[in-house]
Amino acid sequence: MLPFPLTIMDINKNLKLILRDVHVYDIESCHYTILNNMGFDLTGIDPKDKLGRNIKIGQMMRDNPKLTSLLRNTTESIINDYINENNIQDSEIIIRQYDGIILTRTIPNTNIGHIPLERRKTFQIFITSIDRRKYIALDNNFEISIKGIPYRYEAMDNIYKELCRLVDVNKSSMFTRLQRIRDKIFESNDSTLFGIPTKNGKYIIFLNGYGEIQITKSTLRIMDTDDIDRERYFKFYIEPFTKSIVYENVRR
Repeated sequence: MLPFPLTIMDINKNLKLILRDVHVYDIESCHYTILNNMGFDLTGIDPKDKLGRNIKIGQMMRDNPKLTSLLRNTTESIINDYINENNIQDSEIIIRQYDGIILTRTIPNTNIGHIPLERRKTFQIFITSIDRRKYIALDNNFEISIKGIPYRYEAMDNIYKELCRLVDVNKSSMFTRLQRIRDKIFESNDSTLFGIPTKNGKYIIFLNGYGEIQITKSTLRIMDTDDIDRERYFKFYIEPFTKSIVYENVRR
């Protein structure tokens, strides 16, 4: 059965569940940049090939446990330096990640020492799930970012965009549109809405009474949506964020 594992993140519990103007900073090509800065021989590693780069550096770390410790400690120290240099308060840190931070404000100094901290993007809207284990966010280019949610796929991403846009509507409209989103899950006759793509070109789908099955695209298209376990999709993908939206709007 598809396990639906959760990526645990330490999201600041003292901040609102919905935020605006959120800024993402990190170290570009973190391990490669640190190793290169330290003078390690990186011959044969293409810094622009993310997958190949990570595989080769991963092999280096596997073969040298001390290198793993060095990289982790150095990365932590660099992020600490940027936090201290910019006088970043705990209340301004939404998430501290391994090689970066997500903040409620911009920072003036992003180039101390020899390792810069890049501002990757700014989110217009940032919605934390009600359990504060995951988030969805919409950036200035209207692209959706998702963390903590495995098995993401385009059809569900489009619904997340709708959820982010709800933040700007009034309360009466918000509840109406939330109901429409719920209806889309529970009443849609479009079976492709529920197909989770796999690497082998097939799709995972969850059926009432049977659980997970893997099917082809042609089978997915003719699937009877009444057989689909819609409740499972709604509770896993949608409900954690609708609860946050309702909570923040009710207490306004």
